Amino acid sequence: MFCTKCGKETIDNAAFCAGCGASLTGGRPAKKRIISTIAGIVEILAGVFTGITGVICLVAMFVADLPGWYVFFPVLTLVVLCVLATIGGICALRRKYWGMALAGSIAVIWPTVVLGIAAVVLNVMAKNEFERQPKPQ
Repeated sequence: MFCTKCGKETIDNAAFCAGCGASLTGGRPAKKRIISTIAGIVEILAGVFTGITGVICLVAMFVADLPGWYVFFPVLTLVVLCVLATIGGICALRRKYWGMALAGSIAVIWPTVVLGIAAVVLNVMAKNEFERQPKPQ
């Protein structure tokens, strides 16, 4: 490895050049952003499970020939929660719109308790990994 400033050969994994003292790491090391990635994956998985549950309920409703809207509303609720969780998971993976990522994880607490709670906890832990959104003026 050679110093980019003076060209002197340096020891591998050295933080500074022995010849000129320049930083060899290019500043501080990049922050790892793994928590928000895991939160996004968990949230999307919870959304998929919620969507599958909604489709199964919808098929069962038509196969059993259940009358009335009282059966349709829970299915519609599952579909809406599935969409919220998927959008929130995408926001978490992109590390943008922390509020939407959190809302999506909160939405799947009811249908998928364990995954929903895990997604909420991970999103709260990953708040600092999200990009700061400019305040409207």
